[in-house]
Amino acid sequence: MNKDQIKIKLQALPFFKGSLDLKFIEGFMANDNYIVSDDSNKYVVKIGGDKQDYGVVRSHEIEASKAGYKAGISPKVFYFDDRILVFQYIQSNHLTPEKVKEKETLKKIIHLIKIVHKEVVNFLEGPNLSNDIFQMINVKIFHLKEKNNPHTDKLNKFIKECEIFEKESKSYEKVFTHNDFFYKNILDDDKKLWLIDWEFSGFNSPYLDLANLSKNNEFSEDDDNFILEGYEGDSITSNSKFKLHLFKCVSLLNEVLWSMISEISSKKVFDFVSYTNNMLKRYEKQFDYYNSLRISI
Repeated sequence: MNKDQIKIKLQALPFFKGSLDLKFIEGFMANDNYIVSDDSNKYVVKIGGDKQDYGVVRSHEIEASKAGYKAGISPKVFYFDDRILVFQYIQSNHLTPEKVKEKETLKKIIHLIKIVHKEVVNFLEGPNLSNDIFQMINVKIFHLKEKNNPHTDKLNKFIKECEIFEKESKSYEKVFTHNDFFYKNILDDDKKLWLIDWEFSGFNSPYLDLANLSKNNEFSEDDDNFILEGYEGDSITSNSKFKLHLFKCVSLLNEVLWSMISEISSKKVFDFVSYTNNMLKRYEKQFDYYNSLRISI
């Protein structure tokens, strides 16, 4: 839908009053997002339906978003259909990569992650998929194999490596995770942090969210140690460090596959080929480090 079509669609909804103004929110690669103002209020509108090749099901995102709201960490969902989601507007700023790495901010993010893992699941209702990160990776590989893509030679290698990760983590605890701790998905209203975009959420090891936070924001070893200590509330063990780096591999592999699919199907104006190559280099480096830890324990 273009901007005019979105405006016509929104104008028909009963809670919008008067004329509408749409302001595009920059920086989101998977969906189009707008701040929509009417005569008296502001809302955030997200455009995008199911995306089977990415493993995204909007009904799942909606249920997770509602649960996040009830847990007090996400905006309220006002409206949804198969293409449009309308959320409460929170007067706030997105975090920046620099802000995320500040120790006081990291403490708040760790607190947010703990709420996701311990409280959000209590508010899940209706049909909520129990998908995990390995299912999402397998879906992406399946769709890449079906399509004419330049990365077919790498896919069998990824399958074998993913089998190692899944087998290694089989006995780990599972909790409900957000799985997209990108800095733009964290809002700061100067009092607390809010979490948005639950489309990749599911039941996974708690270390996945920590790994995702580290991967998305390119943390140093000191940053990794800080979030491990903050989450576990104790000194770091070799086992917890191993789990974090295993799931950094998983998170990076998922990102590589996401970018490979985007090369083929995304309509965004972005150099996905370069992004894929960059993520692939990071994944290979991380896999080597993970292997060194695996041998030593």
